[in-house]
Amino acid sequence: MLTFKPIEKDKIDLYREYYNDDNAIGCEFNFVSGYLWNEEYQLRVAFYDDTLIKAYFRPDGRVWGYCMPRGKNVKGAVEAVFDDASKRGQDVSFAYMSLSEKEELETLFPNRFTFKREPDNQDYIYLSRDLATLEGKKYHAKRSHISKFYRTYSDSVCFKTLVEDNIDDAKRVMNLWCEENGINPAALGEYKVFLRACTDFSALKMQGAVLYVEKNPVAVTMGSEISAGCFDVMFEKALREYDGVYAVINNEFAKTLTRYKYINREEDMGLEGLRKSKLSYHPAIIYDRFSAKPI
Repeated sequence: MLTFKPIEKDKIDLYREYYNDDNAIGCEFNFVSGYLWNEEYQLRVAFYDDTLIKAYFRPDGRVWGYCMPRGKNVKGAVEAVFDDASKRGQDVSFAYMSLSEKEELETLFPNRFTFKREPDNQDYIYLSRDLATLEGKKYHAKRSHISKFYRTYSDSVCFKTLVEDNIDDAKRVMNLWCEENGINPAALGEYKVFLRACTDFSALKMQGAVLYVEKNPVAVTMGSEISAGCFDVMFEKALREYDGVYAVINNEFAKTLTRYKYINREEDMGLEGLRKSKLSYHPAIIYDRFSAKPI
């Protein structure tokens, strides 16, 4: 049986070596995100013959999805996954696979798996220049929202890079967002993950920003680098009483990320409102995800 352990903060650079790709754009490459969410999703890692295997566990210790292995011996690692599942008394199921991983598994094990596209888990990926400039007719509504926001709040608006000195303002936005939406923070998994990100913000080399109106924090955004070519926006919260605030924090933060070609704004989790919002920014790439089961 494979020995799976939680993602450890001081081993993130080691894990990244197995996913090394300067052109990576998918969230599966982001071990900062994996570390922050590993308790919520029970994400664990194991090694087999210098190959890294990730897996998602249920609270009862059963695996609900293995990830496509990365490293020296992918085929051997997949066979080790079959053995691991058998010893656990369960069937093999691969989850959260990119198109390239799907194709690799098909090539290594032809006619052994059935695949299913998982639209709720696809990443929405944008050209950073598009989000920073909002040029063209397709972004007319976004520009209008932003103009109205600045006309309404005028010189009282301030955008600040997130650093240790204003990390408490980021937490304040999250607390106010929960209050505004009638959410009990203690019952929200994302709240715990967000606080963890705030605690480890510098150690994880994350980037973020806070938007202020009349010196009051009204929006926060935070994320981390996937690769030299793509940045992952992991959190974005704003107070809807300030009309247009989401468009503003999105646009202002994108202006700080133009050294990256792409910005990944992650999945929509099957929420129709979130899906419409992400589509309204006209993604350059919709990064498909697949699950796989043996035939």
